[in-house]
Amino acid sequence: MNTEQKKFWDGYVATLKEVPKDPVIEVAIAGDERNADHLLELYLEGKKMASSGLVEGFKACNAPLPKVGNYWMILNSKEEAKCIVKTLAIEFYVFSEVPEKVSLAEGEGDCSIEHWRKVHIAFFQPYLADWGISNIKDATVITEYYDVVYKAENK
Repeated sequence: MNTEQKKFWDGYVATLKEVPKDPVIEVAIAGDERNADHLLELYLEGKKMASSGLVEGFKACNAPLPKVGNYWMILNSKEEAKCIVKTLAIEFYVFSEVPEKVSLAEGEGDCSIEHWRKVHIAFFQPYLADWGISNIKDATVITEYYDVVYKAENK
């Protein structure tokens, strides 16, 4: 976390009655550079309340799986902090069995499960071989449900 991001976090903490003990804070853009600002806008508008990744990707990177109570400071494409979300719930699915409630909560495109599958296949495709996934339909999806707990004063 750089100095500006630390100030943003401190601004959030100043609004709380109780300071989180040892918070887990991920700092990153949403998605990738191509769609970061669009996804950020969906969070800020309250349309995006979830995101999904592949468990195999976390394991391949030796990264811990997200947990309820974790925070995510979402940056725009210029890497400026614009909001903080807190993980409220975690669910796991086999990719081919992800329910429509996930696509609705993610708030992207027409919110259909067909659109969700299409964009997630395209997003994950370049990494599948490195993550040991031969068929994405069998991959394990982890979906985090969020609450936006803090926003920058100016978008």
